Amino acid sequence: MLTIHQRFKRAVIAAAIGGLSALVVLPVTSHAADSLRPDVAKPLNAAQDLYRAHKYKDALSKIDQADAVPGKTPYESYMIQEMRGAAAAAAGESGVAAQAYETLLGSGRLTGADEQRTTAALAGIYFQQKNYAQSAKVAQRYLKSGGSDPDMRTLLVQSYYLSNDCASVVSLLKPGIDAQVRAGHAPDESQLQLLGTCAQRVKDDATYRSTLEKLVAYHPKQSYWDDLFNAIRSKPGYSSALDIDTFRLRRATGSLSTADDYMEMTQLAIVAGTTAEGKQVIDQGFASGVLGHDAQADREKRLQALAAKRAQAPADPANPVAPVDVAFNEVFAGQAKQGLTAMDAAISKGGIDHPDQAQLHLGEAYYMAGDKARAVQTFRAVKGTDGSADLARLWVLVASK
Repeated sequence: MLTIHQRFKRAVIAAAIGGLSALVVLPVTSHAADSLRPDVAKPLNAAQDLYRAHKYKDALSKIDQADAVPGKTPYESYMIQEMRGAAAAAAGESGVAAQAYETLLGSGRLTGADEQRTTAALAGIYFQQKNYAQSAKVAQRYLKSGGSDPDMRTLLVQSYYLSNDCASVVSLLKPGIDAQVRAGHAPDESQLQLLGTCAQRVKDDATYRSTLEKLVAYHPKQSYWDDLFNAIRSKPGYSSALDIDTFRLRRATGSLSTADDYMEMTQLAIVAGTTAEGKQVIDQGFASGVLGHDAQADREKRLQALAAKRAQAPADPANPVAPVDVAFNEVFAGQAKQGLTAMDAAISKGGIDHPDQAQLHLGEAYYMAGDKARAVQTFRAVKGTDGSADLARLWVLVASK
């Protein structure tokens, strides 16, 4: 959830008291349409002096005295409410200020910058009162009137969120964030967090996944990677055969961190037929100090021995490995040129059960071999609906850095 920054708080306060600082009490003229009679002007002038002396409650008393004058003109009522709103906001009387600003906005006398300033102040007051639904309503009016203060858009988003209107948060945030990405700008992390949270709540899975992709692209953290992999795995039609590929991404981004990570990836690599990869992973776990130091050290050492044995073992006719995976293993074994050539040939020949997965592995092989440009080109050709295209998009992010 987003928090209100100090800059935003200052902006709200400045807007709330801005009406009075702009106020100029007009000369008293008995019959002019926009003028103040002496009985109204005198206490209002005194209120203005008290306000400037920071005696806000005393100023409110003088404003009440002016309001008690019978037969007030619309202009006199307008001036009283304008001064009351500013003084009440400064005095911390938010309820009085809100009522004054509502009256001003309903008077029809406010236009342009004056209307926007008053609307912004009222929206901020309602937010401070935790009346989030009303705050959102008034902030919408501000934006529709042409107001462009980004703090007010932030207030609107937070008001929607705090009133549990996540659908509106998504509809408001997503277009702006997408536009930032298209323009080559990094979206704000807190806005992405909020968009992702609300997309998940309203079960907008596509927006949720795309938001997580932006988080790992612009603000990479282990927690974002974990959430994204979980989201991809839970997508309908996901193939569990791609679990090893999620670990490959984590390894490429330095995100393997626990003993379970290293153990599971090693086992998945052995099952997938990339036994040289399995040996590399378990050896990395020991070299990094993650493995070999706890109660499971014996089990970890046994897996390391098995991985080394499998990496050296000849092909097992009883458990054949697909040619493209045999070639992929050659890349991990240090025979990149030979392995890549064989992978290309196997994919070009066709007849592969899961061609998009094979294409994904080819891109990974180019990345492992250090050819990032070819890797990106290959990843962009992956179109599978089984999760392979989702992982390929992430690989493009990694390989493009």
